[in-house]
Amino acid sequence: MTNAQLARNQAVAVAAAVVGAVAVLGVLEGFGLLAGGEAATLAVGAVFLGAMVVATRPSRSTWRWPWLALAVALGLLLCAGLARAHLHTVGNLTASRSLVPDAMGVPGSLLAAVAVTLVTRGRAPRDRVDVDMVLDALIFALASLAVVWAFVVDPILARHHAPGAVRVVVVCSPVVDLFMVAMTGRLLFDRATRRAWSGRLLAAAVVALFARDAALAASDLGLVSMDWPLFDALSATAVALFGGAALHPSARLLELRRLNGGARPLFPTPARLFLVTLALIVPTLVVVLSPARGGDRLAVTGVAVVTAAVTTWRVFRALRSSASSEAKLAHQATHDELTGLPNRVLVEQWVSGMLDEPGLSRAGLAVVFLDIDRFKLVNDTFGHANGDVLLGQVARRIGEVVGPRDIVARIGGDEFVIVLENVAGTEQARQRAERIRRSFDDAFFLGQSEVFVTASLGVSLSEHPEPVIDAETLIRDADTAMYQAKEAGRDTVSIFDASMRERIADRLSLEHDLRLAVEREEFRLVYQPIISLAGRERRVIGLEALLRWEGPARGLVPPGMFIGIAEDSGLIVEIGDWVIHEACRQLASWRQEPDLHDLFVSVNVSALQLKKAALLPRIRGALAQSRLSTEALCIELTESLLMESPADGTALLTRLKELGVRLALDDFGTGYSSLAYLRQFPVDYVKVDQSFTVGLARQDPSDETLVAAIVSMARALGAATIAEGVEEPRQEDRLRAIGADCAQGFYYSRPVPAERVVETIRSLAPRRGLRLVSGDAAGGRRGR
Repeated sequence: MTNAQLARNQAVAVAAAVVGAVAVLGVLEGFGLLAGGEAATLAVGAVFLGAMVVATRPSRSTWRWPWLALAVALGLLLCAGLARAHLHTVGNLTASRSLVPDAMGVPGSLLAAVAVTLVTRGRAPRDRVDVDMVLDALIFALASLAVVWAFVVDPILARHHAPGAVRVVVVCSPVVDLFMVAMTGRLLFDRATRRAWSGRLLAAAVVALFARDAALAASDLGLVSMDWPLFDALSATAVALFGGAALHPSARLLELRRLNGGARPLFPTPARLFLVTLALIVPTLVVVLSPARGGDRLAVTGVAVVTAAVTTWRVFRALRSSASSEAKLAHQATHDELTGLPNRVLVEQWVSGMLDEPGLSRAGLAVVFLDIDRFKLVNDTFGHANGDVLLGQVARRIGEVVGPRDIVARIGGDEFVIVLENVAGTEQARQRAERIRRSFDDAFFLGQSEVFVTASLGVSLSEHPEPVIDAETLIRDADTAMYQAKEAGRDTVSIFDASMRERIADRLSLEHDLRLAVEREEFRLVYQPIISLAGRERRVIGLEALLRWEGPARGLVPPGMFIGIAEDSGLIVEIGDWVIHEACRQLASWRQEPDLHDLFVSVNVSALQLKKAALLPRIRGALAQSRLSTEALCIELTESLLMESPADGTALLTRLKELGVRLALDDFGTGYSSLAYLRQFPVDYVKVDQSFTVGLARQDPSDETLVAAIVSMARALGAATIAEGVEEPRQEDRLRAIGADCAQGFYYSRPVPAERVVETIRSLAPRRGLRLVSGDAAGGRRGR
């Protein structure tokens, strides 16, 4: 229901209530049953109470019952006030006092307290904070009752010899009102309701009701002398404020705040506990200091005992809540929130404890480190929410295949650690790890999608190859073995041995030296000529730049040893930028030689470089700094790199082509490409991998057929072909016969340093001098 509809219904309700109230009160006053002040009070009460009953019916469903109970309670209080005025019970503390008004007033106060409690609690009857607030309010009211009873009420009532029933009814309503004041006070501090006018009006109404009942009690005790019209004014004000709280549209916030984060305590927990402790001390002092004797002192003691009992319950709940919170925090600190499994901290503690137990350590302990293969691809394809679903299913599936005493933990990301007990040697550890790996054979279900994933597992044993007494080392060794499984092709199990640790140490040392090499500029480029096969004479059309690392300690390090480490560590980005700038700088100097102005240089780009948005600006900067035209640079990308995401690969190549540089697809035929994908890639050159050209020397018909198919495919798409790994004249002859456009390899020249490039190029065409052709002459026509 919209606010406009709610306001319209409330207006109709108020109008109907006004008409009915005026009619009824007119009849009563006409018969002389009501005085003017009483009629006005009942008129206000009838209007607002009637409006509360009617207006809450269509808008709040079950939530209307607290407001209806409040309306009934206010009706009883109004009737009790009217009866007291007619029966003149104010100030009468003797046994002759009529209890008819009190028979309506006391139930009305208690019902109002229940209704206000329900309104301020919203729809969360089991909320621990709300129960504590009820207890706090009750303790506040009881403590106040003990003080007021002992030092104010009891001495006066004792002088008048007031019976027990009169004693109870005199203080009942003000004490209940204090309880309601404490309960509604929370609405002014709750961040969800403190700005809601309904809560403010409700709190003001309770204060007005307390003022009315306190004034009545003070008049009964003879402490003050007040005219009845003032009581009527306070009664009308309280009812009007209650009605306004019920009718205001913001009243729904009191119901809905639980759905928006719940209520907040009136005071911080330490302050609340201090007040509770103080409330426990006050009744004790009252009992000690009270002048009452006999039965009156017994009543004071009873109030103190009840207060102490409630306070003890409150403190017990606080202690239990604190213990529960501490247990929850401890669980969160040692368990994974997503799967509920132990985390790395806890599993290390458990493994340490097992290693310290002689019986367990002798039985044999194995740690399995499991990593889900290509988990990032699942996140990228199905979203991180489904990735979390997959992790939960993996955790359950692992738990189903391990033993009851084995431990499964998630230590972060897509990594799990499984601790296996009673492992009798390497072979049994492998078998149990293989059982875990095979649990991934069945599909996982992500909503409506079905996905298959694999896992790589590394295993370390507490007794192999030598005893291990450190949990962290045992887990780290399993992690090392897992990476070995990744390098072996994934979806496999690898058992740790000491040589793996040595390889890791060597790798770390190499990475350290590699970082120093970047700082010390220990890299250099060598160049291998690219030869055009068009015509009978050899013609150089370009050079491929190849990276070399030569340091004072390690000497010349093969690229295969450090390129992978550079990519894993992120250093490849900085190194790759240097390669592009250095290759462009050196090419600029060569193109100033006679007949070398069409020479181009080819540079390999890594996957990490391609993911950086700064790649294109850096290429532009390198060309501008060297004053080279864009076609002077050729960017080589591997087929497998582009096929990781064909759509992104196509977009990247398109941006590079718009820049104007040449593009080459390296290692074609070794990955996943098909003609359909190749058509999407706007490349100038397709490089035939040397694994195919080597067969041409053996006159292998299958390799020759495959090379011919690649050449035909590339030519149909307007791209030139460059055959790699040419080492014999027979290979060149077969490539010319097939129709390949270009070639490179040791048959023509090994990679040479920059200072020998011009000399090498001239030596390749000694009879007719140096003749260079552009990529167009070599057949690379796409995008030109």
